[in-house]
Amino acid sequence: MVSDKYKFNEKSADAGAIPLKMEEFGVFAGLSQANSRILSLLTEEMIGMARSIIPEFSAEIQSQNEKNCFEIIMSLNALIKSGERDKLLKVSGGENAAAGKGLLGKIGETFINWAIEQNDNPSVPMMTSPELGMGMGIVNGYEEWSMKTYLDSMSKDDKSENLHDDGLERSIIMNLADDCKMSVKSGSVVMTVTKEFNKD
Repeated sequence: MVSDKYKFNEKSADAGAIPLKMEEFGVFAGLSQANSRILSLLTEEMIGMARSIIPEFSAEIQSQNEKNCFEIIMSLNALIKSGERDKLLKVSGGENAAAGKGLLGKIGETFINWAIEQNDNPSVPMMTSPELGMGMGIVNGYEEWSMKTYLDSMSKDDKSENLHDDGLERSIIMNLADDCKMSVKSGSVVMTVTKEFNKD
């Protein structure tokens, strides 16, 4: 089962309604109201991440469900070039979410780097990110980073450091999702958040 596909950009006034649409999809797919609300919260954080770190972009997002395993898939094309990277990673008087420490900062910075590289050299199908280490793998011919694989590969001390460097414990995705994956497909940076529910 697949939801409708919703398009938005950095200026979309109606992007705030998309999480509710995902919640309605969850109810339609048979989830309880409480579990459907989790889909809404995950979607809200995904959209918020894009809007907080990329000043100009076009994106689309949808959800799909198979046997109560839901995937929320956001594909984003950013209208930025390599010369703008430093400006994106810094704001006056401090750092934005993408330049933060810990795992959230690495995810945000990688999101920006991949988007820039797709604009500068879209013929390159594979992206690499040493900062995200062991979370990288090849899935269906595409290089893909997995939060679960990354965290599973870390020692207890390293995991503790990453989980507390930048307020990661407050992240809805990090706390409620089973996995968060990132890849580059057909010139778009793709973020996929997975959540499996027990049958209500």
